[in-house]
Amino acid sequence: MLGSQILDLNRSISGADIGVPEVRSFGFATFHQAMPTTDSWSSHSGPELVFVLEGEACWELETEALIPVSGGQFALFPANRPHRIVNGLYPPSHSFWMVMVGAGNGLQPALLTAEGLRDFQNYLGRRGLTHDIDVRCKDAIAELHRLINDPRVYTGSSLLIAEIRAQLHTVLVEAWKAQDKKLADRGNNELVGEFLEALHSNPDTELNIGEVANRLGFSRSYLHDRFRKEVGMSPSDYAQRLRIKRCCRRLITSRDPITEIAVEFGFGSSQYFSRVFKKYLGTTPTEYRQQMLAREH
Repeated sequence: MLGSQILDLNRSISGADIGVPEVRSFGFATFHQAMPTTDSWSSHSGPELVFVLEGEACWELETEALIPVSGGQFALFPANRPHRIVNGLYPPSHSFWMVMVGAGNGLQPALLTAEGLRDFQNYLGRRGLTHDIDVRCKDAIAELHRLINDPRVYTGSSLLIAEIRAQLHTVLVEAWKAQDKKLADRGNNELVGEFLEALHSNPDTELNIGEVANRLGFSRSYLHDRFRKEVGMSPSDYAQRLRIKRCCRRLITSRDPITEIAVEFGFGSSQYFSRVFKKYLGTTPTEYRQQMLAREH
């Protein structure tokens, strides 16, 4: 789960402790600066929801698909689907996360009915994994942040625990509604899949997005619109993140000069490379290499 393995300051609560057994645990994670992590591939018997409130973060699935999430968006990771933070580095960000328990194991949920929990979990992962955070959901998360930092919660205050349960219910319902809305938008999501396939099958080739769109029989603007709705960002931004991921791998596995890596991956200069790199990871290529090498020792 987000950050739990590397920051003791990130407070979390077990769902069982407040009478909501369908929630394994939930909490907040704040990274004031880019921080390396040893997080490996993880998955859970139930889905995981990560709401990025400030900054941005990016995960990857075992399929190599990227799940970038900016402030004001959240990601849904279906049950038993391995994922991890990309590039081994948490960028500066502030997030709320919730890990669910798998449905259908005989538990009696408290926030949803057993049928509702099953339907909610069945919805996840059928289409895009990234969504915008609704205002009601954002307000509920803000209340949760206030409540779990109230020391009376840890002395068993029934009122505060009841408030937490109410806010968790709102978060789940709003996340469900966001997923339902995306499922109802039956646009050409096959187009997005075909573009991603072309992008990932030619990782060392700089794709011309307009040419790819035309080859698939659509305009660049239509591809841009469909991709943003499905993935939560523009095709060019996704392609840039994929390029940065390849640069990170080279930085870790080689001693090649930063300038040489920058030119090889089409950045033109080490200065431009550093600006783009820091935009996405919150640190420079040199600092990233130093942090990753220090982590291994």
